[in-house]
Amino acid sequence: MSAPRRVALATGAAALAHMLPSVAVLGQWTPLRTTAGGGFVWRGTSQARIALTFDDGPDPANTPAVLDRLDALGVRATFFCLGERVAANPGLAGEMHARGHEIGTHGHRHHSHFRHTALWIADDLRRATDAMADAGLPVPQWFRPPFGHVSADTVVCARSRRLPIVLWSAMGREWVEPTAAAVAARVRRSLSPGAVVLLHDAEINTGSSSRVVAALEPITAAIAARGWDAVPLGELLSGR
Repeated sequence: MSAPRRVALATGAAALAHMLPSVAVLGQWTPLRTTAGGGFVWRGTSQARIALTFDDGPDPANTPAVLDRLDALGVRATFFCLGERVAANPGLAGEMHARGHEIGTHGHRHHSHFRHTALWIADDLRRATDAMADAGLPVPQWFRPPFGHVSADTVVCARSRRLPIVLWSAMGREWVEPTAAAVAARVRRSLSPGAVVLLHDAEINTGSSSRVVAALEPITAAIAARGWDAVPLGELLSGR
């Protein structure tokens, strides 16, 4: 084998090893709930509970409307917040927690981990945790990497902070669905006992956040119609 070919194969193998754990996101299309030891989570136990989770906030232009709708529906949720947005909006982040919602970390910056080294990821998680502490929030118990991109370095850095990586088993894809009804219908199709639902409380494209707000009532109605409860992630996973 020629030297250039050996180098190309070695480079490809290194890239595959770096990104291989990202196959963990395939759990959203399988019955997987958690991995052994709970390092990855896609669903809770099979009891009749669902967790609504929101990514990318706090966003002062859109998060308050999500919070108000959740209050009106009597639902508590889990928000995976970006550290840089917590640092920019500490009062809003504190309000999310004060209104009974759980706060997990989405990292500090919304960058794919495929683009970065272990040192960058470790620093990003540290900065995110520091931003939450500065805002008076509890130490996060859960971590969802941006885009759900999980590299080998993501796994190592999350474990070093004892942070389970929480992905999802249902999502609204509100950035591509044209209406709130379509967002709700997509979520309903993927609901099962223990589901972790992914939505966003920050605007991804024009109108996406308003579609989420309008979809919350039919989503929670579908959950209730099946005799299930919408609860924060900690309650879903605790088995209590």
